Order: sequence, then C-alpha cells, then structure tokens
Amino acid sequence: VEEPPPCGLCGAAAAPYTCPRCNRRLCSLGCYRGHGGCAEAFYREQVLQALESERDPPPGRDRLASAFRRLRQLGEAEDAAGPLGRDLWKSLSPAERAGFQRLLSSGEAATLLPAWRPWWWRRRRRPVEELGKPQAGEEEEAEDEEAAAGPPPLLPAVVTPLSSLRAPPPSPLLPFQLPNVLFGYAFALSLHSGDETLLPELPAAVLDVSAALRGRRAFASAAEALHAARYDVAVAGYPRCPLGDAGTVLAVVQILEGREGRTDGEDVAVALLHLERLFRKGESHLPKEERRRFGNARRKCRYLLAWSREAPEALAALAEAARVVHAGVAREAAALREEAERGCGGP
Repeated sequence: VEEPPPCGLCGAAAAPYTCPRCNRRLCSLGCYRGHGGCAEAFYREQVLQALESERDPPPGRDRLASAFRRLRQLGEAEDAAGPLGRDLWKSLSPAERAGFQRLLSSGEAATLLPAWRPWWWRRRRRPVEELGKPQAGEEEEAEDEEAAAGPPPLLPAVVTPLSSLRAPPPSPLLPFQLPNVLFGYAFALSLHSGDETLLPELPAAVLDVSAALRGRRAFASAAEALHAARYDVAVAGYPRCPLGDAGTVLAVVQILEGREGRTDGEDVAVALLHLERLFRKGESHLPKEERRRFGNARRKCRYLLAWSREAPEALAALAEAARVVHAGVAREAAALREEAERGCGGP
C-alpha cells in the first residue's frame, strides 16, 4: 500500500487527512488548526450546531432557510465547513471533543485562528463624535490590528509605456475590465488567506472568477463587471471567502482608491504586478499544454498595468462606481439579516 505524502505543515512522515479547500495534506488536528483560514469554518460549524441544539425551530423555517442561504452567498452569515469538519469531529477522542467544547464555550477557540489581513486593508476610523481619549488598552489594540495587515507587494520600479506594447489601442470599454480583474484577485487571495504557495490553485481561482482574464469578455460598466464576477463565484462552486461578497467589492474600492499617502493608481499597479507574478509562478506548476491560459492572463495584467499608470482619472471614476455597487450589496445583506433576525427572535 502506498504511503500517504508528508504533512504540508510540519513535514510528518504520514498525513492521512486532506483539506478539501486547499488540498493540503495534514497529519493531525493541531496542524489543521494551524494551517490557515480553512480552520475557521470548522469552528463556525460547531458553534452553529451548539446553537441549533438549544433553539426550537423558528416559524417560517423555509423562508428563513432561503434568507440564510442568500446571506451565506453574500458572505454576511456564518457558514459550515462541510465534510471536512464532520470527518475531523468523528476522528476526535471523547476527551478531545470535550476539550474543544470548552474552547468554544469560553471563546478561546478564536485565539487559535491565525489572523490574516490583506495588504490593501485599511483600519476603519471612528466617527468624529466618537473620537476622544481612548480607553485603557485601546491604542495598543489598534496598533496590533494595523500590524496584522500583510506587507504589500513591491511596486514595479519601471512600467513599460502603453505605446511600447505590441497590442491594439485601448478600447473605450477597457476600464471596466479592471474591477472584474481586481475582484478575482481579492477573492482568490482571501479564499486562500494569502498563501502564495498554493499553486496553481490560487491563480486558477482568479481565472475562474474573472471573465476579463479568461477571454475577450467586454463589460459596459463597472457594475456589470463586478456583478459578473460575483456570478462566476457561484457558478464555479467556490465556498465563500473570508471577505464575503460585499467585502470583496469593498476590496476593489480600496485598491482603486489607494491607501493614504500613496499616489494615484499606485495600489492598482501593485495589485496587477502581484497578480502577474502569481500567474508566472503558477505556470511552472502546470503541464506545458495548459500553460497558455496563464500566460494570456499574465499579458493582460501587464497591459492593464501599463494603461492604469496613464489613466488616474479613470481609476477614480471606477472607484466611485464600485462604491455604489458595494452599497447595494450591503443593503441587500442588511435586509436579509433583518428578516432572518425577526424570524429567529434574535441576532
């Protein structure tokens, strides 16, 4: 019988478990907890099961179930881990299960999850009326939260001018490809908790979500481009990413607007160059006959990078349009949440 491959986290000789989200081989529950964002869904499932066991079925169950399904698609409700969580739970001893339940009831389970913040993440500022002397420990907490954001990829030292590229002049619809590409980039990075060793899965997820990178798909507006990417996530059958639906649209807004102190379009250039490098790395993990789609996507990123450095005013307009889309998705989630809470009689 062939021995299973070594553990993808600690290198143990035998790793009988496989994470269905990232396909990493794992040897134990400890390595599963430590291998990234996939562990979070397991904890959520157990919390939901504990809550459901204490609550009678609410009235209008079918209607509530429909609302919760839609909330999960929007990334605004807790989701279940699927078969991995159930298989791991069955593999635990009674003592391990009891210990895990204690972690849940005390709230310590959350401390076991590795924090990951995307490089474009910006700490939310409190409204002016809330500003004042911070409470004890508040400043330290804010600093820790800021430090949790990952370091940004490097900005390209030199960007090839658009006129130097062997490509046709940009179409009037070219700007609307950018939000679609950035949605795929933010979704894939968040889905895999920024783990760039997941190749070719991470760049492949970008292609599955971004029709602009897969082929010659044209969009007539930023809203159409973003909603097309949201639709492709559902069609591809991916689990929701930690950012959620509204959060991924907000990520597009943040990249287009740029962080404080950055010049116009600088964060867009960082994202596109990072994405180009991911496709380049992913190519080496594919059979020769399958590398073409990664190569085409990489060249599109290079073209969009050259264009974006020469069109800062277009990026501002795209950011404003993306904010409108984000507001609509957030309103939809809020309405569904309100309906679900009315039916459940609580949050």
